[in-house]
Amino acid sequence: MTDKQPKTTYHTHRRGTKTRWLWLPSLMFGDGVAVSVLVLTMVMLRRMGLDTADTALAIALLSLPVLLRPLFEMVVTHFWGTTKVWILSTQFISALSLAAVAFTLHTSSWLLGTVCFMPFFVCSSVFYNIALHRFYIDTSQGVHLSQVHQQNPTPQHHNTTTSIMALLFGCGVMMMIAGNMEVVTRNIRYSWSLVFYVMAGVELFLWLWHTIFLPGGTHGYAKPKPTMGLHRGEFRISLRRMLKRKDDITALTFFVLFLLPETLLALTAPLFLIAKPHNGGLGLSPQEFAFTQGTIAVIAIALGYTLGGKAIKKHGLRRWLLPSALLLAVPGAALLFLSYNTAAPLSIVAASLAAGHAALGFALSMVKQVVVRFTRNMPDNTLRHAIARTLIATPFVIVSALASLMLTIADYQRIFQLATELAVVPLIVSVFYLYLTHRQPQAE
Repeated sequence: MTDKQPKTTYHTHRRGTKTRWLWLPSLMFGDGVAVSVLVLTMVMLRRMGLDTADTALAIALLSLPVLLRPLFEMVVTHFWGTTKVWILSTQFISALSLAAVAFTLHTSSWLLGTVCFMPFFVCSSVFYNIALHRFYIDTSQGVHLSQVHQQNPTPQHHNTTTSIMALLFGCGVMMMIAGNMEVVTRNIRYSWSLVFYVMAGVELFLWLWHTIFLPGGTHGYAKPKPTMGLHRGEFRISLRRMLKRKDDITALTFFVLFLLPETLLALTAPLFLIAKPHNGGLGLSPQEFAFTQGTIAVIAIALGYTLGGKAIKKHGLRRWLLPSALLLAVPGAALLFLSYNTAAPLSIVAASLAAGHAALGFALSMVKQVVVRFTRNMPDNTLRHAIARTLIATPFVIVSALASLMLTIADYQRIFQLATELAVVPLIVSVFYLYLTHRQPQAE
């Protein structure tokens, strides 16, 4: 019995290694689709007549499941079934949810349908991201989980290009199609219903593709994984251990505060782009939004992220962390400039957004490296990774939830000015991080 088990694991590992090009890009594409759908939902709500404040509140509430990632991580780890089952199940639920939203857009209950069905999509997307991470680890190495994390902390590190393609497809191509359909059909509901049906079809196709090509054994149980349990109190033990270590406390603080200026822009910036000029916005059409925010900005953030990764690889994190903190003032400054020039041509809008997003991408590569250092060589690295991602997302969700209130008491110019001024916070946090972790080795 013990002689046969390693052979089964070996064949599963060999199959996954040989056919990885058939499933890893599509897995990452599916992960990027989730972000695209949220952006499409935001623009759809505005085009369907929902006001800016209510749209901001709706998107913020839809983002709340992101804060439950550590709990979802433990559920995926210990629940009956394999990670392949989780991937296929969540993609099927996502397809059904988007199809349900598309169907209700034709009716007078479109808002109720969106509010009812989109949470299923968001929760499924969080579970999918977790299962993707676990599946990649189990299939790529076939070794102990902690060893894999030391070598490959996250699959996105290896296939960021596919995620960028998903964003370009969703925020660029599908947004462009929605705008053109509005012009051709003169029917906003029909146009956006078609877009959501297409996104549901994409999810369904990915589900069928992964059903065929994802490697997986015949066993119905997940392999034992050294992550935090649901019933043994290990989560609290690990958390107390983190709070006793100076380096861990510094990293946790870094995750919460480093991207603080961007929390004010995550939701208000897209709303500013599509808001009418008499409301202080640029009044971009869906086609113009797709070109600037969905294409140029996505390419810029990818280039900035790539340059940041190369800079870290060549000179180390310590040399580039402070410059990246200074660059976090660029996105707010670019939007502040546009808020004073709402009649600027589309080329100036695109150039300003490109500069801001390139700077943001460069800074995000530094955040990614800090996460790697926080989880590397740790026995509870899976939990650490979940906590790091949750802490990074928490300020964004909280500030986005308050965006509707901010937009009622302050205009876009004041918000962008505050975001530019808050760039001093990541600079201070970076100085403390470098000082308190000076004994750690340089990042590779």
